[in-house]
Amino acid sequence: MHIVRLEVNIPVITTFTDIPLSGRIAYAGLDNRMAGATAAYLIGQWLAHPEGNVLVTMSNERFRGEEEREISFRDELRRRYPKLRLVDASGGHGVDMQTEERVRRAVGRRKKIVAVYSMGGGNLAILRALQSIGQTPQCFIGHDLDRDNVQLLRDGKLSAVLHHDLRQDMRTACHHIMHFHKLLPASAVGPSSSVVVVTPVNIPQYVEQRFGKPYP
Repeated sequence: MHIVRLEVNIPVITTFTDIPLSGRIAYAGLDNRMAGATAAYLIGQWLAHPEGNVLVTMSNERFRGEEEREISFRDELRRRYPKLRLVDASGGHGVDMQTEERVRRAVGRRKKIVAVYSMGGGNLAILRALQSIGQTPQCFIGHDLDRDNVQLLRDGKLSAVLHHDLRQDMRTACHHIMHFHKLLPASAVGPSSSVVVVTPVNIPQYVEQRFGKPYP
C-alpha cells in the first residue's frame, strides 16, 4: 500500500504503529520492539525464580505494533529466561467479555501463571478471568496509562505499565512535517518518545491530574 498523498506533496506520518512500506516520510511513535524486550527483562527480574508459565495477550494479532512487541518479547524471553513458557490468549480485540473467555480457555485450571504481559487492553478482564480460576500472577506488565491501568497500578494489581509520551510523539510528527516543507532543519527534528517504566510510585503528575483522585 502506497500513500497517494505524497504524490501531491502532502507529507504523511505514521503514529502508534508503523507502516514502513506505505511511503510515509517518518514514524513518530513508540519503538514496539524495545517495549517487548523491556517487558521480558522486567518479568525475568521480577520473579524470584524465572520459570513457569507467562500469559501473553494481544488485542489483535494483525495490529503491527502489538505483533512487534510479541516477537521481541518472545525472543528476549527465550534468550534470557529459557525456563519461562508462553501461554497465548490473544485475539480479544480489547473487548472485556471476549478477552475474559480467551484467558479462561487458554489457562484452564492446570496451568499455573507466574506472570502476565498484556500488549493491548482488557486488563480488568484478564484479572477477572485469572481470579475466577484461582490464579494470582506474581508480575503483571501492561501498556498505556489509561484510567483503568492507572487505578490498577494504584491498587497494586499491575506491577508496571510501559508508557510513552504521546505529546512528544505529536511534537515529533509536527517537526517531520515542518522539515518536509523546509521550515525546520533535520537536526532540529526531535526524537520519538522512549519506553518509560511506570510503577505505582512514579505515575506522571499530568496523568494523575487528568484522572483526578484515586477511586474510593
